[in-house]
Amino acid sequence: MKKIFTVLGVVAIAGIANAQATLPYSETFTYPDGDLNGQGNWAVQSANATDKILVQSGVVKFDGAGEDLKQAITPVSSGSVFYSMDLKITNITAATLADGGYFAGFGQNDTTFGGTIWTKKITDTTYKLGIEVRTAAGATTTWSTADYNINQTYQITVGYTFNPSTSDDTVNLWVNNLLATPIDTHTGTDLTSASTFFLRQDSATETPFIEIDNLVITTTPPAVLAVSDLNKTKSNFVKNTFVKNDEITFGADAKDVKVYTLTGQLVKTASVKANGTLNVADLAEGHYIVTGTVNNQAVSQKILKD
Repeated sequence: MKKIFTVLGVVAIAGIANAQATLPYSETFTYPDGDLNGQGNWAVQSANATDKILVQSGVVKFDGAGEDLKQAITPVSSGSVFYSMDLKITNITAATLADGGYFAGFGQNDTTFGGTIWTKKITDTTYKLGIEVRTAAGATTTWSTADYNINQTYQITVGYTFNPSTSDDTVNLWVNNLLATPIDTHTGTDLTSASTFFLRQDSATETPFIEIDNLVITTTPPAVLAVSDLNKTKSNFVKNTFVKNDEITFGADAKDVKVYTLTGQLVKTASVKANGTLNVADLAEGHYIVTGTVNNQAVSQKILKD
């Protein structure tokens, strides 16, 4: 199976010591089909004898009530920490709980969570995504303005930021590199650290049918946009987002052009004219983020080098 890396990182390699992953950590789930528990350093957080989180053809799949798994990471207790993944919801019909439910996030331990990502059914074919800065009821979840479609893959990124006081940490959510929700912050005890990343199955009325791939956990800020109305400018930025001939072609004059890996490593810089090109023959195949300034507007575009 040829893997296409579409999250924050394609070259980040997990460094494992004592079953703890160093950051940045990249997980493409290239394991034999079957139970994810015991593969790599995935371990049980909450056991269930019958309903497992499974790997099928390099993709993680789970739904409803069942076993929760965790990946221990180098603890982060200051600055920001991010996780990103390819997410597809394939069926949400039974997930009828009004407050929705969370299915992934950071753990301080096995019972104290933060930076959680939520889904909430809107119709049988659409849903919202939400975030929580810490373990809390769904009534305080910050939800996306947009609705998302089942059977469509989205790149989601969640960022947890540690702030100086005891009840002021914040969480952000980006979908396909665009800020999708307001910042989530509310009273309560902050995490002292993010020590694990977990996947959670709660109940049939909370957890829909979920598929996850290309997980990355990093402390490097992702190359994402803080505004959502850049379509016109973006359309004039990179003309060939699918790069087949080792040349990125630009549709407008662009200053301070930078090419990043999806872990945030800067690999190219340039300034280009409209219809000018940037040679990327020396870059490996995969996804990159191209940023620059067009008409004094900061823009960002994901490309795929084939």
